[in-house]
Amino acid sequence: MLSRQMKDKIALATVWFAAAMTVGFLFWIIWYILSNGLQYVNWSFITSDYTRIGEESGIWPMIVSTIYMVIASISIAAPIGIMTAIYLTEYAKVGSRLVKVIRFCTESLAGIPSIIFGLFGMTFFVAVLGLGFSILSGALTLSILILPVIIRTTEEALMRCHKLTVKAHTALAHRRFTPSGS
Repeated sequence: MLSRQMKDKIALATVWFAAAMTVGFLFWIIWYILSNGLQYVNWSFITSDYTRIGEESGIWPMIVSTIYMVIASISIAAPIGIMTAIYLTEYAKVGSRLVKVIRFCTESLAGIPSIIFGLFGMTFFVAVLGLGFSILSGALTLSILILPVIIRTTEEALMRCHKLTVKAHTALAHRRFTPSGS
């Protein structure tokens, strides 16, 4: 029978071996992609338009649409998430039914794989609402995906705000709802 220290050393060696294999495999993938694909990347490839035929096509429309999608999804999810977090930390009664429902929904959304969000967005926004394959459909789907993260991080940041800071802010004749904003 092996001693505890020996079992610990074997487990540690196994973990380090698995980590080294994973990192090595990652570096091999990166090297393979760069060695085979870097020769095709140039300024023309980045800035020219995409075409379905021919070898000369670029990725500029994809870069622009990605930027649009990120801006739109953050513009949709940030206000909703921040306002929800402010409500949960500043106004809602601790342990109330609404708070439990919001937290349950937030935790449930945080645990759903992104592929499910994609399927939901394609089914609901594209097919049911008829928005088609558009930046708006993608931004709405992505905003639902990032909403739990925004709510939880904002809520944690507001809960870390020291109570004396809130009292000092109130003592300076500010209304109750202003400690979160100015």
